[in-house]
Formats: sequence, C-alpha cells, structure tokens
Amino acid sequence: MPENDPTTNPTATPEAAPDQKPAETPETKPEEKPDDTADTLKAEKDARAAAEKEAADLKAENARLRRANAATKGTDLDEIRSEMRAEFVGQLVRAEVRAAASGRLADPADALALLDLEKLTPEKGEPDAAAIKAALDELLTAKPYLAPKADPAWGDVGAGQRKAAKPEPSTPLERLRNAFGNP
Repeated sequence: MPENDPTTNPTATPEAAPDQKPAETPETKPEEKPDDTADTLKAEKDARAAAEKEAADLKAENARLRRANAATKGTDLDEIRSEMRAEFVGQLVRAEVRAAASGRLADPADALALLDLEKLTPEKGEPDAAAIKAALDELLTAKPYLAPKADPAWGDVGAGQRKAAKPEPSTPLERLRNAFGNP
C-alpha cells in the first residue's frame, strides 16, 4: 500500500490471525465484580491507614533517637533543649489562655482557635497575663457574641424532681398558723 493513500487508516491495528488470541486492550479487560472492587478499595484503605500509622511511628521514633543520640554525643543539645522549651512554653500559653478565657467566654476553646497564640508566646520566661487579657478584651469587642449569656433564656421551667409537698392543713387554726409562720 502506498503511504499517502487516503483510504487507509494509519491508526488501525492489523487483524490477528485466526489461531491467535487478540491482544488485551483497555476496552477488552474482563469485567470486575462490584464486590471485588469494594473489597479492593477497603484493602487499599486499610493498607494506606497502616502505612500512615507506621510513618507516624517512625517519625516519632526518629525524633526520640535523635534526641537520645544528641544527648549521648553532646551535639545539638542546645537546639533540642530550645525545641523542648518552645513546646513547653506553647503548652503553657495555651493553658493560660484557657484559664483566662474560662469566665469571660462561653467556650474557652474559642479563644485558642481565634487568638494568634504566636503573639502571646514569650521568647523566654512566663506568658504575659496582661497581654493575654488585652487579647481577650480585643476579641470580645470584635465578637461580643462569644461572651457567656448573663440571663438564661428559660430559667426554671418546672421540670425535674421537687420536694414533697406538705399536706394541706385541715383546720382553720392550722391554716392561720401556717400563714403567719407559726407552725
């Protein structure tokens, strides 16, 4: 056949001989059963979760070994100490913010989510209580709906266990004594 023949299709595949099986193409794959794909998907999800857990465990083990190795060799010991101090100060700042917000916000966890804790974290020493108080004041002026409600909307609606009622006085004299507080 000539190369420039318009009647031929250059992308056509040659037909297979009758005694040969046709080559498998993406269109001719055998159909998978729906339950096989669900099982395969579940197995892949389980494998991924196991791999992620193993990676997290290895990362923690790496950090532990690095710290232990540095402690024995004496290398990067100052860096590790400063890293541990930074973690501790971060935890201390979060605790201080929660404590300061406990009476001022309906949910103290909102303060942790909405405040920039990096600004409140000191480089050395203890967290600045005045800075935390100022940050909470600023937060409450910007978002007053975070403050706890002063008056409950419902109050006592009469539900729940009550004291047993006293029996009604039977005589007029007993009624008068109860009315004037002389039992």
